[in-house]
Amino acid sequence: MTDLLTVRGLSAGYDGTTVLDGVDFTVPAGGVVALLGRNGVGKTTFVHTIMGMIKPYAGSILIGDRELAGAPAHVVARNGVAIVPQGRRVFAPLTVEENLRIAAGRKPGRWTPERIYDLMPRLAERRTNRGDQLSGGEQQMLAIGRALLRDPRLLLLDEPSDGLAPAIIDQVAELLEGLRGEGIAAVLVEQDLHLAFRLADDVAVMQKGRIVHRGPLTDFRADRDRAHKLLGVG
Repeated sequence: MTDLLTVRGLSAGYDGTTVLDGVDFTVPAGGVVALLGRNGVGKTTFVHTIMGMIKPYAGSILIGDRELAGAPAHVVARNGVAIVPQGRRVFAPLTVEENLRIAAGRKPGRWTPERIYDLMPRLAERRTNRGDQLSGGEQQMLAIGRALLRDPRLLLLDEPSDGLAPAIIDQVAELLEGLRGEGIAAVLVEQDLHLAFRLADDVAVMQKGRIVHRGPLTDFRADRDRAHKLLGVG
């Protein structure tokens, strides 16, 4: 399978400090890779660097055959990458409808606000409510809807279960499972292993800014000793 995302030797950080230290990483077209690791190892820095929100010190970021290392976020977005950030970050004073219309812009694509409403009927019910009037789960659905309106080939999901009750996490999981048929590749940064294992094809584990494991989900789940060593879980 052809890789949609190819990262080689990626180094990045903040104010001269190094957080990512020579990361190699790939995501096949249409595939989902769960990026796991303890807090503070560099996972969010990694997705922010791919998205163009952080400029790398060194390395390559290819989307298809296009080099995007160091490109600003709007250029990365135009090349088919969208992010669902940790904490949702919806526009609190704006309604659901306004959030989606802004994300859609003027250029029509295969994803429209109406299609988002069909996919997430709860948002249709809440379309006139402001962002700060939504529950955490509704805000997460809105954040996913905004990202889809960018017509992404690659979706970067940063802790989509963060702060959500288990029943709501199940709803988010069902929503993301429903996107598998759309051919959208994804990097899933997640602490909830049940969600990660439900959605991913492959697992990558990051420690201290480096990828220390990469392989099929089935192999990772079958080796409990390795999972415990890498993540501190049984």
